[in-house]
Amino acid sequence: MKIKTITMALLAISVNSAYAQNQEVDEYGLTVGASHTISMFGKDAQNAEKERLTTPFKSLAAQRMASTSSTWYISSTEMNRVCEWWDGEDPRGADPQPSGAASMSESDAQEFAITPQRTCRLWSEYPRYFYGYADVYMGNDNRLNKPVVVVQPYHVDISDASYTKQAFYNDVNSGGLMSSLRNAGYDVILYRYRSQDKGIEYNADGVKRLLEVINSKSGVSSTSFVGLSMGGVVTRFALREIEKTGSLNNVATFISFDAPHLGANFPRSILDNTNRLLDKVDSSLCGLSGTCREARRQLQAIQAKLNTKTFKELIMDTPSGASDRSALLSKLASLGHVQTVPTLAITNGAQSRTQGAPSSIMTSHFKLHRKWYNGGSKYFKVHTKPSVDNTAGGYANFYQVFSDLIAEQKHPITPYVTKGQKHSFVSTRSALAGSANYWDEVAAYPSNNEAHMTLTYTKARKIREWLDRYQN
Repeated sequence: MKIKTITMALLAISVNSAYAQNQEVDEYGLTVGASHTISMFGKDAQNAEKERLTTPFKSLAAQRMASTSSTWYISSTEMNRVCEWWDGEDPRGADPQPSGAASMSESDAQEFAITPQRTCRLWSEYPRYFYGYADVYMGNDNRLNKPVVVVQPYHVDISDASYTKQAFYNDVNSGGLMSSLRNAGYDVILYRYRSQDKGIEYNADGVKRLLEVINSKSGVSSTSFVGLSMGGVVTRFALREIEKTGSLNNVATFISFDAPHLGANFPRSILDNTNRLLDKVDSSLCGLSGTCREARRQLQAIQAKLNTKTFKELIMDTPSGASDRSALLSKLASLGHVQTVPTLAITNGAQSRTQGAPSSIMTSHFKLHRKWYNGGSKYFKVHTKPSVDNTAGGYANFYQVFSDLIAEQKHPITPYVTKGQKHSFVSTRSALAGSANYWDEVAAYPSNNEAHMTLTYTKARKIREWLDRYQN
């Protein structure tokens, strides 16, 4: 492998991926030894909210204009008709008729009286579904001909802010992957969901629609897909539905990156206790305190996230999600695995090494202040589950995250013992959908388990080499 020393920063759009002088890069422009974990938690809620509010549904004419920009709005071909101007009324968006202006003529009034049902003078069509955003970053030839679609992972933000395109770009470009691909002539398309919590199948429909849009562009030779975490399950679902009913037209390859094909391990004890904590807060007394109201609102927002369709489909042991999860697993089993294009699985989990966590159950204790106590037990305990937490896989540390969230808020709940530990989140087996035999290749397992969605130099290089091998 050729290694060279650069004396000036590599060209990179992402601030997080700007390279300092004298850092080693390989022949692909990737930073040797780089490692970055893509967080599931939102960090830029203010900017995300601004971006979300400026991307509403658009009419067909507006969509055609937007399609020439760097962001495509991916929507369904099925349309809803909306009347923009009812007879006898002002057009939608028009200023009200000024006072003293002439009203409708007598003949118009007579006609309206004879035909009491309203008549639409101007119809517009809008997409029935708006699936997401495709942020297009051209390669160095400035021609859309070799797209690589990166499908986003699950993004958690209790304020409901979206995953911004800049945050997504920074995450993927850590270590220079985005820059490497673009400098090699690949066009990188970062696909973000508009409604990630509507379920895997809904968001898979968005990926299918995106492929249709790409294939409608002249000059595209082939398209590759890289699915990050949830994005891997969404992409597999989409490609298999296309494959079973026809062919993967112009698809070069599919890379699944630590995707929870068999589900993910979010500790059940946290789910149960979030509900119990809310049940025990006296809402009447709480309403008298701004501190308590805000704490309760935060817990309710967390609870809402834990009860979404997508969360219940992907998490292995949710209190109320058994039917959603079994339905998804049944559909995935029916669909099977991508067969007609080369597939690569990447896992953050070691092949067999456990997490190294204690084999005995560990406990975090929480006390609800008596001032807000509403009957029943005022003590709550979050227990670890060693048999699941300790398996090989990409890990998370939700026990500690939950304890920190409670400790950092001003509210009537106090953790007086916190013993956070990392736990397997997406097991190696889940990232392989049950077997290495379902993939044309499995990238080299890490010697030790890594944090879920950690993009190391070795993994970035493997993605680049795989695309070079299979995408024309």
